[in-house]
Amino acid sequence: MVRESIKVSLGIPVYNESRFLKKTIDSLINQTYSNIEIIAIDNASTDNSFRILKEYSNKDPRLKIFKNDKNIGLSNNFNLLVSKSSGEYFGWIGAHDIYNKDYIEKMVSKIIKNNNSSVVFSNVSKIDSDNKIIINKKETGFQLLNNNKFIRLLKIPWLIKGSGDIVMGIFEVDKLKKTDLFSKSVLWADVFLVYQLASTGKIIRINEVLRSRRYFREDEREFDSWELKYKTLTERFRGPREIGDSKPSIYLYFPVLFMCWKIFFEMGIKKIFNPLNLLISLYLISIFAFKKRNSLFIDIKSYFQKSS
Repeated sequence: MVRESIKVSLGIPVYNESRFLKKTIDSLINQTYSNIEIIAIDNASTDNSFRILKEYSNKDPRLKIFKNDKNIGLSNNFNLLVSKSSGEYFGWIGAHDIYNKDYIEKMVSKIIKNNNSSVVFSNVSKIDSDNKIIINKKETGFQLLNNNKFIRLLKIPWLIKGSGDIVMGIFEVDKLKKTDLFSKSVLWADVFLVYQLASTGKIIRINEVLRSRRYFREDEREFDSWELKYKTLTERFRGPREIGDSKPSIYLYFPVLFMCWKIFFEMGIKKIFNPLNLLISLYLISIFAFKKRNSLFIDIKSYFQKSS
């Protein structure tokens, strides 16, 4: 049993999640590990999400609720959760997912036992809107267990997958705050966050299934082509769910180029006191750009078609 003197903060970004929110909160307040704070920020939902949050916060003081006056965008809401947390460890929570009752206990135990780790995450099962199991066990993400930062960064572009599940793990807060968290200007914000996490510590997976990830949205459907999937993703990236009430800036139309710039600036130029960081950033950019060359072509083509 992990010592419960360690406080764990769980952040739930909420936007029109009333359909499954109760099941998610129930799975959190019934955790075997009790020293938790649950922070939920409603991002100007138009459904009953905030009413549900109020109902639960009246029953359990560990649930702290907030409501944004306007939609500030997905990434901003994710990051606001971190700023309002007070635990030594932090985890973002999917507002429609279900967590095993020993999720926190096992995750915290794993991250404490592994020195120099920045994030621990688990394998998941997939469930549908009726709680029926689609896949019993899905192996998510990847591990980086090397103690040396530069070896981790050399390996990561060849291993990276499942970043969306990795960033829904449990983080050591001090290391998480050394990153950009979710960059609102980057289409692959989860990938960029994982790159930064790899520079701060190990990435560790628990092979056990500890979270049930719910698939129910239209944008999670199977696509007929890779190009259609990418275009749908980039259109959503510039939509209200992602950027709130703001208007899309020019960089949102060139996500590949801007991702390369972010890697270069945040991981290279800002860390120039060690020239090796600059070389590593150029290495990461070259591989990323090569892998995303078709996406870059679509970005350019789509932008000029829109402008003409």
